[in-house]
Amino acid sequence: MVDALRKLLLAGLGTLDLTEEKAKAIFNDLVARGELNEKDARELVSGWAKRASEQRERLQGDVDQAVSKAMTAMGLARRSEVEALVARITELEQKLGGADPGAAGVPTNQPS
Repeated sequence: MVDALRKLLLAGLGTLDLTEEKAKAIFNDLVARGELNEKDARELVSGWAKRASEQRERLQGDVDQAVSKAMTAMGLARRSEVEALVARITELEQKLGGADPGAAGVPTNQPS
């Protein structure tokens, strides 16, 4: 599911980039035909690029929020949460005098 959301995000960002390039091409064509002066075209392209960037950021935020919500619904932990737990376990092990975590029945990832 996360991969599908990531692909959707990339498709959306690609569409925004394609649209921005198309807009530049259209404005350049209007300048070449004399229907728009170069200064106005630059301003239009700049405004379009700014709006596209804002839209891209909003889309990224929406996808991030959807992925986070999906991970929570599936009961998946974030990498930062797992890393925080590992750090806390390491700290507690050190306070216990470097006790072997396997001795307390805690499974380890090390082969026996």
